[in-house]
Amino acid sequence: MSVHVPYIGIVLVVFILGFITLLLAARAWQAQRRIYAARHWKTTTGQVLQSGIQQTTVRVRISTSVGRYRNAIRYIPHVVYHYRVNGAHYQGERLRLGTVVLSSEARDAERTAARYPVGSAVTVYYDPANPTEAVLMRHTSWGTWLLWCVAMLMLVITIVVAMLLLGSVPPLR
Repeated sequence: MSVHVPYIGIVLVVFILGFITLLLAARAWQAQRRIYAARHWKTTTGQVLQSGIQQTTVRVRISTSVGRYRNAIRYIPHVVYHYRVNGAHYQGERLRLGTVVLSSEARDAERTAARYPVGSAVTVYYDPANPTEAVLMRHTSWGTWLLWCVAMLMLVITIVVAMLLLGSVPPLR
């Protein structure tokens, strides 16, 4: 026995899944392009002014069937550094390009922040076209790779759903 789904329903489901996939892929592509461009950024020496962790509260879903949420604490390393480019002074806070990944464990964020003790000299990578854009690490966070993986998974799901639903459409006469 075959279930017949109205054609407009099929188009709508595939369109929504495809749109979500496109948004995820576009965000991953944008992050990847910035990371690639940063490979050609110039360097200067900077100094760490502050080093520690920041705590933030996020809503986390606790039940998939009824949409209940709770607040959860997440941590991120927070490093403030000072640097000079062509005699001008700048201050930065970004460690790396790409998606910021929050940690549920304070020690993970502390471990990263500990690599940048206050007063230490650091290599700062900056965009020569816009020296206010600077990072301490040019490589991407795993969050950017996670975006790519989720986008690819959504693409596979979209294709499978389209094939299954299109197989349930009666042929046009």
